[in-house]
Amino acid sequence: MRRVIHKVFWIWQLEKEQAWINEMASHGYSLEHAGRLTFEFEETEPDKYIYKEIFLKGWGESAENVKYFKFLEEMGIKVVCYINYPGTCWVYIRALKEEYPNGIELYSDIDSKINYQKVMAGYLIFVIVFTLFASLLNLSVVVSSLVRHGMFMMLNAAATGICSALCIAAVIAMVKAFVNIGKLKKERKIHE
Repeated sequence: MRRVIHKVFWIWQLEKEQAWINEMASHGYSLEHAGRLTFEFEETEPDKYIYKEIFLKGWGESAENVKYFKFLEEMGIKVVCYINYPGTCWVYIRALKEEYPNGIELYSDIDSKINYQKVMAGYLIFVIVFTLFASLLNLSVVVSSLVRHGMFMMLNAAATGICSALCIAAVIAMVKAFVNIGKLKKERKIHE
């Protein structure tokens, strides 16, 4: 039986989304497709699969990524689906839990972990710039409307608040990503 769930996860909530998908798998629902707001599951035996999400540079159809997908398949890891974003793709992969009882670990070396955090930080910078621009634009409309007063001002004030809150959340997530990069670089120096 197919089950479709609409759920929102922000880009900085990768671990939370991955944990949720694995929880669904533990209850007997295997992820078959994911969109930006939609997850499609198929009923299966509980705890059959383990899932992981990764970011790769380039489109999912690029020759380099297709080659990587084949490499994953040779390791017993299936690419369930991917979502293309500008310059990168968000990939959902799974493996049999009995073959990977401790989870799928692809970013095992420190340089890969640092690169992954940099990709996350890059997207967060985009979110920050976009929401900051939207907030400032709405703020200018609010100030302009204050001069003329009207209901339009209330809508723009609300939009400004929402964009500002999103910007603050993205800044916090970006700072965490840069802190993780710093920790990983220190760890790399210890091992050198």
